[in-house]
Amino acid sequence: MSGGGGDGMKIALLPYEGRTLKALALKFSLERELTVGIAEDLNLLACLFERVVSCPEPEFRAGRVVIMGLINHVHCLLVGGLQAIEGGNPAVWSACARGLIETFGACILISERPGSAPNYLERVSAGKLYTAAARAHPKLGKDLKRLHQIVHPASGAIYAASTPIDEEKKTAIFDFGLRSPTASDGREGIIYLGNLATLIVKQFAGLVSNRDVLSAGKVIMDRTSKV
Repeated sequence: MSGGGGDGMKIALLPYEGRTLKALALKFSLERELTVGIAEDLNLLACLFERVVSCPEPEFRAGRVVIMGLINHVHCLLVGGLQAIEGGNPAVWSACARGLIETFGACILISERPGSAPNYLERVSAGKLYTAAARAHPKLGKDLKRLHQIVHPASGAIYAASTPIDEEKKTAIFDFGLRSPTASDGREGIIYLGNLATLIVKQFAGLVSNRDVLSAGKVIMDRTSKV
């Protein structure tokens, strides 16, 4: 699937990206502006990845490898979240949204301390990611707490299988398996992912231009090496 963006930019999508956006647009009657905006972010992620990979230097240092990996990670989470909405899987959508927020936090921390990029090849404190994301956008901190209850085996996850009928009588309907979201819930979930993607793409645009980030750490890969 390919098409023109709002500013005349050519958008080229991978087949599964195009299929997912088309299915969501039909299922939830999405405005073209919304689907084009998400398509632009998907396209920009691919372009940023290519830009980092196609550097003239033969050696890939840890910082460059980390940025490559984070861009790919965001792509998988964004597509996975959209596919989860189409398939009626709120638990997977929540996990993807949480992962995007955490990655946004990582981008904030790396932009503040370029030399810290190699740390993401090792274990990074989730608390630091949450704090950085919430500091940059306070609303994300509250969102993380709500998502935690759904992604982890906590109250939100437990009650996801039930629909309250009468609170006073404590009655509810229990449903097993996937459930397609309502039109409003589906649209809201798609918009949320799109907004997160836009925030993160802006961060990546700065990181892929930051030589201090890309040159940080030791050499991880050498394209001149013979196998």
